[in-house]
Parts: sequence; C-alpha cells; structure tokens
Amino acid sequence: MTRFLLFKVSILAFLFGGLASCLLQPTKKESASSCAQTSQEQAVPKFLSQTCLYDDVQRFRISKQVHRFTPNYQLWSDGALKSRWIYLPKGKKINSDDPDRWVFPVGTQFFKEFRKTISIAPGIEREIKVETRHLMKVKEGEGIDAWSLVAYAWQEDQQDARLMTKGAQHVLGTNHNIPSQEDCETCHKGNIDIILGFDAIQLSDVQGKYAFGHGPKRSSGEWTLKTLLDDRVLTNPMSQPVLPGNPMEQKVLGYLHANCGNCHNPLGHAAEQEAEHLKLRHELEFDTLLKTHVYQTAVNQTTQNFTIAPYIVMGAKHEEMALYNSALFVRMNSVDEEYRMPMLARETVDYAALQLMHNWLLTLDTPQDYDFGFDKRKMEKNKVKATVNLPALKFNNAKGLQVNVEFATEQDVPPVMILYWSQDTGLQKNSVMDHVEGDFTEKLIVGNKGSTMSLRNSDDVGHTIYVKDKRKNVKWQLSYMPPGSVFEKDLFWDEDIFVEMRCRLHLYMSAWVGSITSRFHKIVEFKEGQRQLQVVMTDFPENFTQLKIWMPKINPIDMAILPGEQQEFVLKTANKTRGTLAIKRMPQ
Repeated sequence: MTRFLLFKVSILAFLFGGLASCLLQPTKKESASSCAQTSQEQAVPKFLSQTCLYDDVQRFRISKQVHRFTPNYQLWSDGALKSRWIYLPKGKKINSDDPDRWVFPVGTQFFKEFRKTISIAPGIEREIKVETRHLMKVKEGEGIDAWSLVAYAWQEDQQDARLMTKGAQHVLGTNHNIPSQEDCETCHKGNIDIILGFDAIQLSDVQGKYAFGHGPKRSSGEWTLKTLLDDRVLTNPMSQPVLPGNPMEQKVLGYLHANCGNCHNPLGHAAEQEAEHLKLRHELEFDTLLKTHVYQTAVNQTTQNFTIAPYIVMGAKHEEMALYNSALFVRMNSVDEEYRMPMLARETVDYAALQLMHNWLLTLDTPQDYDFGFDKRKMEKNKVKATVNLPALKFNNAKGLQVNVEFATEQDVPPVMILYWSQDTGLQKNSVMDHVEGDFTEKLIVGNKGSTMSLRNSDDVGHTIYVKDKRKNVKWQLSYMPPGSVFEKDLFWDEDIFVEMRCRLHLYMSAWVGSITSRFHKIVEFKEGQRQLQVVMTDFPENFTQLKIWMPKINPIDMAILPGEQQEFVLKTANKTRGTLAIKRMPQ
C-alpha cells in the first residue's frame, strides 16, 4: 500500500531554464533493475534509469524483459514520435474474457516514450526525448485505483529522465506538455483497466495492413496479437479481428477508436459530460459499418450539446458545405480550448487525419431534409433600424472621375466596389490574398487571366479555401492551408468575371477575385453600414471612354463617358433597387 500511495502522488512537472539548477542530478548510473524486482519495491524510482526499462543503462539499451509494440491506430500527440513497451509478469495471463476490454495481471508495466524534433542550427535538426510515462499495476482489481501512473521528464543533457510531481508545459522548449494527474485519469478511465492502445483491434496483425496515424510504423519483432496468441498469454483465444468497411472506412473507424473512443464510450469522460449519446469506441461484435457505434450514434445524427454545428457527422456526398455542419470536422480543425477535440493533450491540428475525415464525409449521403439556406441572409434579432434620409452628395468639380454612391439601407451596402477602364489590356499582376485573425486581409483582389494568385495563411488556424460559382461555371478548391502555408492558384476564368472565395470551416469568411485586363482600376472597400461614399479617380488616359463598375450582388455597370459628361444609374439586384450611383467626368 505504501508503494501504491507513492505512485499516486501525481503525474510530474518538468522544471527547466532558470530552475534547472534546482534539479537533483544522479551521482552515478545505477545498475539496471529486473521488472519483477521493481514491481515489488516500495519506493518509486527517482530516475528512469532506475526502472526496468533499460538493460544497459550506460548505452540506454532497452531491456529484453520488455517488449515493444505499436498500435495500428496511434494517438495524435502534437506531432510527437512515440515508442511503447510492455512487461508481462512471467507465468501470468491477460484476462481477455471480455474481448473488447482486457484486464491485466498485477505487476504488468507499460512504458511510453515521447520524442520531439528541434532545430539546433539553421538547417540542422535533432530528435530529443522529452518524456517517458510509466504505468504499473500494483494491486488486484480494475481501473485507476489498481494502477500507478507516473512520468519522467528528460533532462537537457539527455542522459536521464527525472521523476516529476506536477504537469509541465513546453518541455525542453518544445510544444510538448506533460499532463497533470487529473488529465491522465480523465483519459485513461475510459477503459475498464485503464490501458489504451493495447487491445485486439490495435494489435491485430491483419488489421495492420490499414494502419493509420502519425509516427513510426510497426517493425518486425514487435509484439502483436499473433504473439499473444502464440505465447498463450490470453485467457480466451480469439481470431484476428478486422474492422468493417473498405480501407478508408477502416482507417476512419480505427482513428476514432484510438483518438476519440477513449472518452466517447459509456465508461469515458464524455459520458459524464452530457455526451453519453455519442459512442466512438469500436467493439469486436460489429461486423458491418451500420452496426458500429460511429454509424449508429454519429453519422447524420444531430448534435445535442454543441450548437455551433447542427450535426455530429453530416454526410457531404451531395453538398460539400455539409463538412462544416459536422461537429467532428469543425472540432478536429480547431485549436481553441473551447472547441477542439480531443480537448486534452492537443494544441495542434492533425491535418492528415483531417484530410482522412474530409474524404470520408464526401462518401456519406447528405440528409435530404436539411435546408442549407445558401441564398438567405441572417437577419438581426433586434428590429431593423429605420432608414434615415441622408443629405445628397454633391459633385465638387474635382479633376478626373467623381462617383457618388448611395445605398437604400444599411443591408444593401456591399463589401467592395471596383471601377476600371476596360480599353486597357496591359495588366500583368500576380495578386496576394492573406488570412489574419480568422478572415481574409482583402475584400477584392484582381488579376489578368493566366496570372497567379498567391494565397497565404498568416493565421494561427487552418483554412480550406474554395470557389463554387455555378452561374459563372467557376469552381476550384484548395486542400488544407495549415498556419504559415502558401498556395499558388491560377486565375483561369475569363475577363470581367468576379467570383467569391470562401472558407469551408469559417463560414463567415468572404472575399472576391476578379479577372480584368486594365491597369487603370480603383478598388474601394465599404465599411459596414456605410450608405454613402464619394470616390475620385485620376491618372488614367484621357482618351479612354469605356468604364465598368462592379459590386458584389449588384448588377454591373458598363458605360461610355466623355470629359464633361454626367450620368446617373439605379443600382439593382435583379429587379430590386439597392441604391443610386451618379458619376461625373472632368478633364484631368
């Protein structure tokens, strides 16, 4: 009992930087311990080198007493590379009477090592160890109370790892965090005997053909389900399980089992947080897709406690915008603590997994009864403000072109307007559109047909940019744009066509891209609710007479105007009046 209480102190904090001098340094390397011995000791080793993980402490050679294994579906840990080992006491068996939830004998030990890649000089990278976790079953029974969970934080010299007593952030200057004891228990209580990643599906040799996840793949000589069966260390032999579905569907089920199912099952944390309706952990009895928890509780099922997205998983086969009505997709692509999933031990997006989910959602039927409301504007809940008559704008006889525009209501104000002399054909421009603070940096960019747009993401979240304009027959999309990425896209559509760019995750994002040939153009952005604006344009050839004016959702204007002339237009969307535009041209 004394050893058990010591092991339960808590999962450990790593002190570094200014506090490094406070760390106790081992005076010598102690000889490697046997796993049978460490399972009987009362004291918790202060250093990882004093556990039974290593056979040769000086060379850090892994002990032959422990056996390496790699799950078919690895947990995303912010890009960390991991290695795992198990020690099973000699002569003991794993209770597999419940094939989905194994129970381990007293003395069983698990080790899990985390490594990160750091830059030590320009163009030179190095892989370092940051944490090793040690889980050992210390008494009969099941669950958290039967196990000790401790962590060792690696020291800067990489010679050893020290036992810690609290959680820690950004270990050794990386983005790796050591979880608190509470966080460890939150995740691990989702299995009857707490161990995650060591079960029939995760160890299945047959299922390994369609393994998925970040990290090294299984190598020869590692323990697998075949090893356990051949060595007869399971109380109840079983056949090699295979997930239902095609290879992509198997990867989806496996990924959700490993990354989401630990919480989303009847024993998990989510069941205690009003999410007991959602189950994502796989059970071996499910031999078809439709029988699985994923398809029964998630696919085309409405959300019950996450109102940002209406569905848990919404099929996008018939309408790709359904992706962003899926809580699964939205939360996997978020790093916000309030929205991201998994909610613990993740600060970055697993983009490979997000792409997998994207591809899968595109194969699922879209609910026929859902109204996407693409052509509807969300009205404010409060009363619409009464329209106030504004004093008419007056021309001031400025040189060049003067435009006075007034909109009927605040709701009629477009985001942007462009004026351009269409007689010019000399534009050669590669435009740039960036993303900052969750939105586009420009409301309109233009270029000539055949030019290249540079789409950049200076934001701290990923974006998926697309154009889908059926009326103008322009359609394209980019893959995920992780933070810091740059994509090049050809402007391939004809002159005088403007199309709207949107983000499939952040539905409020909107900007426009236009194809023009004129170097002599002026882009004007309207502020929200700005009903009146006076614009002056100069520095264009005096012999030009053909002027075009474009605004989103408003009928374009194509006119001929000479110096000294004045013209007026009614701004319309189809037959609905949106405002007026008066234009006067004076010699420059």
